[in-house]
Amino acid sequence: MRTMLCLIATAGMALVVLLAVKMEAHSNGNPMNGRKVFLRENCYICHGGRAGGGMCPSLRDRRPDEGDVEEFVLNGSPSGMPSFRARVTAQEIRDLAAYFETLRTPEEPTFTHWWEAVPVQ
Repeated sequence: MRTMLCLIATAGMALVVLLAVKMEAHSNGNPMNGRKVFLRENCYICHGGRAGGGMCPSLRDRRPDEGDVEEFVLNGSPSGMPSFRARVTAQEIRDLAAYFETLRTPEEPTFTHWWEAVPVQ
């Protein structure tokens, strides 16, 4: 999270206020597109509709970073996740990571049909 310095002038005096402002944490990816990829590639079948787990780990409890997402999406896992190397692009991997970053936050996309147009937030 970045902080933003705000100066507020009141009655001839400057008051300095330090505000914690949530800046775009997922600058390399688009969480809306990441949610679409999550649904399109049927990740929800194993990881749950809102990535809360099922027969595979919850991604909401321990959100993977972009490096982990890339590793598992491209190479799969020894516990049974297949490789999606031939199905997703490098940008879609960044988008997935951005989506996972939004889990359990107000920015989390929750639409259920990947093929529907989603309004820009």
